[in-house]
Amino acid sequence: MEAEKNSDDDGGPLLRASLLEEALGVERIYIDYEGRNPTGTHKDRIARAHVEKAINEGYSAVTVGTCGNYGVSIAYYARLYGLKAFVFVPAGYTLERAGEMKALGAEVIPWPGTYEDAVKESRRFAMANGIYDANPGSHPEVDYAGYSSIAEDILREIKPDAVFVPVGNGTTLAGIWHGFRGRANPRMVGVTTALGNELLRKFYGDPRREIAETPVNEPLVSEISFDLDEAMRAVKESNGYVFGFADDTALRCAELLRVTTGLSVLPASALTVAGLIKFARKFGIREGNFVLVLTGGVHGGESTGAYGGALSYDGWKNSARTRAVLGKV
Repeated sequence: MEAEKNSDDDGGPLLRASLLEEALGVERIYIDYEGRNPTGTHKDRIARAHVEKAINEGYSAVTVGTCGNYGVSIAYYARLYGLKAFVFVPAGYTLERAGEMKALGAEVIPWPGTYEDAVKESRRFAMANGIYDANPGSHPEVDYAGYSSIAEDILREIKPDAVFVPVGNGTTLAGIWHGFRGRANPRMVGVTTALGNELLRKFYGDPRREIAETPVNEPLVSEISFDLDEAMRAVKESNGYVFGFADDTALRCAELLRVTTGLSVLPASALTVAGLIKFARKFGIREGNFVLVLTGGVHGGESTGAYGGALSYDGWKNSARTRAVLGKV
């Protein structure tokens, strides 16, 4: 992964998902494909902003607690701008991207416990050693400004009626809404795991705090959502909604996206497709501009060159596999 300061990480143009529209019976579906960012995820938008803030404030190192993607983004931009990165990771997680963090020069520190425990230790480490703290909730203004750029990208092309966002801490959802506020009023729909997320619990008034972490839902599981209040505010102000789904649905949605768009996406973010299906069924809304925010696969963004002709019209019509996948979502 070559580090270049002129990397194009503004997300690029929206992709029209025509075959997915046909499959779901929805008028217009657009994809904000964050897989084209340097490390393949939307986390690049805030990682760069945090590293630049760290440099401007005179720091020589940056730290974060992460279960994967954010750690790679911080490692990438720290290397790009000449800072040392200390990345705390929950020791029991899958951590498929730990090798990338190390290859980018980050010191990866396994920490016992949950993701929230890794974040807590990273914050303590930052305070004890005079290191810039890039963790969620430490500099929310930076996070919201970074994710506001997703809203700006969308508004350059369309006026959305609903935007579907994968939710862990709620930071991305809150940041995108900050970008829309005062300029547009799409319904913000948070989509997450049904196996433990604080925003989902609060939205439905569920007092239970049990969580079940899996390799599929790690990006979404959140015992403590660091931007809970702002994410809830985004949902309420926009007349939005929050949906939760199981892992098997995430895997089916990732497959559905692959066969209809040619994109390889993280299954956790593919749940936005399930959110759109549930939204259309629940509210009876199938007309308008619907935007799915999607992150690339585990090892970064895949080429989008195959997007336009991933499947021919006849191929779609005759694809028993695709119809079977869609029937299970």
